[in-house]
Amino acid sequence: MKKTVMITGASGFIGSNFIKRYEDDYNIIPVDLLNIKPEDLNFDGIDTVLHLAALVHQMKGAPREKYFEVNTELTRRMSENAKKNGVKHFVFYSTVAVYGTHGSITEKLIFTKNSSVNPQTPYAKSKFAAEEILKDLADERFQVSILRPPMVYGKNCPGNMKKLEKIVSIFPILPFGNDVNKRTLVHIDKLLEETKKVIDEEIIGTIIPKDSNDMSLREIINFILISKNEKRINFQMPMLIIKLLRILDSNSIDSLYGSLEFK
Repeated sequence: MKKTVMITGASGFIGSNFIKRYEDDYNIIPVDLLNIKPEDLNFDGIDTVLHLAALVHQMKGAPREKYFEVNTELTRRMSENAKKNGVKHFVFYSTVAVYGTHGSITEKLIFTKNSSVNPQTPYAKSKFAAEEILKDLADERFQVSILRPPMVYGKNCPGNMKKLEKIVSIFPILPFGNDVNKRTLVHIDKLLEETKKVIDEEIIGTIIPKDSNDMSLREIINFILISKNEKRINFQMPMLIIKLLRILDSNSIDSLYGSLEFK
């Protein structure tokens, strides 16, 4: 018997891909929380809520309060009404940003789902605040799953990977040949598979969906070039220059050249 899944943020990158891939596997109810309040939703017959609606950190100019309004308060209202109306399973998309780091060029950072969190940005803080609300709501009648994806990549993927793809497409010579760092990523196909598994098997608690193998910066660039059938000269940036550039923009340099792994 098919499960009935209500999906918020259904028109976004992950939501639209999930629906396209699994529309025959579930009875899917897409929801646009811009046009309807959680209090006005009909939860009758809903087995699982997949809550993807969010204000993400790539959006520029959003005030701090807006992140908490969308990512925290809207999640609270959505989950409370789902529980009140008998929904048994709530799946929430959080982020590895709750660990509070972009990576490191000087040390090997490895986190697990049980590692201490230290959210730094309004986006990360609002997501973690929502996690805490959901953990308080969870009980035997209302199961909660929290997914913390690392950087997502794949066809038409938005965010940091899209920015990197744009850089690769513009410049014929690239300073991204470094291969000593390792970063954990998740391909959109893998992320969708893991999400389906969480729904089907009702896996509760915190989950970090990720690829089997971590990638160096050079491997990431090679993946982009192969996927676009393009060639570039890609040299290894000397560490001394990387450290000097880090003085100007630590977040960008750590994100590009640093290591950040999740196990």
